[in-house]
Amino acid sequence: MTITGFSVQFWGTRGSIATPGPGTVRCGGNTACVEVRCGDTVLILDAGTGIRLLGQKLQREKVRSLHLLISHPHVDHLQGFPFFLPAYDPGVDLRIHQAPQAGSPASEPFDRLMEAPHFPVTFRDLRARIRFKTLSAEGRIGPVVVKTHPLNHPGGNRAFRLEYEGKSLVYMADHEPYGLLNGSDPRAGSRDEAILDFTRASDLLIRETQYTEEEYETRRGWGHGTFGEAFRAAVGAGVRRLVLFHHDPDHDDDFLEAELARLRSRPERGGMEIHLAREGDCFHLAGGPDAA
Repeated sequence: MTITGFSVQFWGTRGSIATPGPGTVRCGGNTACVEVRCGDTVLILDAGTGIRLLGQKLQREKVRSLHLLISHPHVDHLQGFPFFLPAYDPGVDLRIHQAPQAGSPASEPFDRLMEAPHFPVTFRDLRARIRFKTLSAEGRIGPVVVKTHPLNHPGGNRAFRLEYEGKSLVYMADHEPYGLLNGSDPRAGSRDEAILDFTRASDLLIRETQYTEEEYETRRGWGHGTFGEAFRAAVGAGVRRLVLFHHDPDHDDDFLEAELARLRSRPERGGMEIHLAREGDCFHLAGGPDAA
């Protein structure tokens, strides 16, 4: 059966480390993982701990072709992969899309993640048909146009822009705006403007908001941004909907909902919707009503 529409569902919303417990039940405690459906094409953005439950659902649905896009190989964006059931299924065709691994095999981040003594099953023991693809500035995955843009994060990171059926999704995890880090750098303005252009007029922008402005002052250079900076950039880019993502481990549900209310109260947001990324929430860019 052909699936229609363009939908986005959250399976992991947390940054840095998984944070289960009573304080995170509304927004979720799993690390980054987002499922995207474009017709019958299934894309997964990052493989944090949220990918475990997603994998169980995909197995129940007997999905046999999957595309996993890795923004960067830090552990909170990979750590769920060893528990991703489709990777163990010989009937699954899994393509992993990532930035070039300079001077090392494409599989190296996964080999290290699953090597002894840290895990009992090696990456090479997985039974799915796994192939690696190199991300470029622009390409296609089936009917989906996939664009990437470098971000400011230790070790490098990439944003994704997915375009399908006249709609666009931008995924930006782990980014410290150049002007926020060093406004005196003459290159900072043009670099931030390039990222603004990459997100411009997107129907849904998923963007990390790890720190408050006050917290950022003691975390400068760590590779993350602020609620306020994400809000200002989204307004400047004419984004339709902004989803606050990659929640800090120390930010519980009450804290996040207070920040959401503060941003929603700002008159300059105009008609832009603002949401918290919450595990289980689904947004439909085309083809159905939002579950969130």
